[in-house]
Amino acid sequence: MGVTSTTTLADTIETVLESARYTAKHKAIMANLSWKIDRTANKNPQARVPYWGTVTAQALSEGVDLANPQSMADTLVTVTPAEVGAQILLTDKLVRDNSEDVIRAAGRILGDAMEYKRDCDLIGQLDDGTNTLGSGSAATLGHIAAAYAILAGVPAQKPFACVMHPYVILDLVDVFTPILPATNTYSGSVGSVGDEVLRNYMVGRLFGVPIYEEGNIPTATCKGGMFSAGEGGALILATAKEWEVESERDASLRATELNIVGEYGVGEYLADWIVELYHDATAPA
Repeated sequence: MGVTSTTTLADTIETVLESARYTAKHKAIMANLSWKIDRTANKNPQARVPYWGTVTAQALSEGVDLANPQSMADTLVTVTPAEVGAQILLTDKLVRDNSEDVIRAAGRILGDAMEYKRDCDLIGQLDDGTNTLGSGSAATLGHIAAAYAILAGVPAQKPFACVMHPYVILDLVDVFTPILPATNTYSGSVGSVGDEVLRNYMVGRLFGVPIYEEGNIPTATCKGGMFSAGEGGALILATAKEWEVESERDASLRATELNIVGEYGVGEYLADWIVELYHDATAPA
């Protein structure tokens, strides 16, 4: 158990004609939409980010001194990185007999696993948003507009970004691509948003906010969201150690360990800057 041998990778041994193929994974996008804080050069890996409170200005009377000083308060947000890793064991015989560069393939698979883990960790932060829209129903343009209004009313820092599962985006695509039942033809007009959706499928931007496909959002409780994106935004990704693959020889096992380890932490800067979008994600029929 846990050892990759000639039995477990029999399909890529030299006698097999077909080349090995990687399992397709959804592109991880959340890291590029987050506030990246690099802690790799610091002895204390914690990311400590304060946000400031507000004070209230007041009307003054001529010749009367200010007599109501207000305190300047702050609230500290702390994100503590932790180690994440995975391991693959490759037997010497497997490496000798296999027609593929299994060590290179294993390294790619390990990297994909780390990317997926980090993406899912950041997706999980959307569930902490102060406001929630959708309640498991089909996505509508009204939900997108309302999410924008909520963030703008806080006000949250711009730009905003919206991530949704492809099954959820389909409900928005259907809004822009109405079909006439009798003729099965498109009922839109030339140059409309619907024409663009028909050409490229992607919704692109709605109300000025880019809509991103995020296939790693779980469909069982499909919770995407709109949030303040980028540096100084709602989602924090604090990295204490970039992941890397290291090999270690195990002579008695006649195998090589491939270990990948990284250290990062995720959190939200301000929950008010996130609107959770909870929608139905039934597979299309």
